[in-house]
Amino acid sequence: MIERDNLHRRGQALEDQYFQRVDQELLKKLREKSERAERLAELTKATGVRDEQVANHLIEAGFDASNIAAMTLTPIVFVAWASGSVTPEERKGVMSAALRRGVSSNPLAFRLLEQWLQRRPPREMWHLWKEYAAAVHQDLPAETANKLRARLLEQAKEVAMASGGVLGVEKICPAEQRVLDEIESTLPVRDED
Repeated sequence: MIERDNLHRRGQALEDQYFQRVDQELLKKLREKSERAERLAELTKATGVRDEQVANHLIEAGFDASNIAAMTLTPIVFVAWASGSVTPEERKGVMSAALRRGVSSNPLAFRLLEQWLQRRPPREMWHLWKEYAAAVHQDLPAETANKLRARLLEQAKEVAMASGGVLGVEKICPAEQRVLDEIESTLPVRDED
């Protein structure tokens, strides 16, 4: 009888441990879901992106309100990397664009940008930027969208011309031009209402 009671108590203890573990896992998942919803709300507020799928893709890639400013410079970084490496002049051009946009006041975004200049960001980052930029471009008033487009293209061309060419001939290499063309196709000029 004592052996049976011990066995029953042992079984009960194992069952209690199991349900404690399940409860802890459920609480953890609820906490994570709540934190993600909070990050999503902050990111949406910071970017103005209303497309939840785009915002979720940004979060999955590690972006949040604290570092999203780096995303706006992604095309300029890809222009710098277009020829296979980033020259000191191109780096200076990217950093200058970052300073003009106020990214230096955002330490996490600035650090991320510096990492991208040391090691080429993955191609998926380019696709993510295109998705993000198209969503933002569409949601902005046409006049604002066109101004931001023009400023981005101007900064990207400055970086492309920073170290290219010999004696002023062909300052923008074909690889850089392809990136510039992709920027233009991602952000078409919009008719102002």
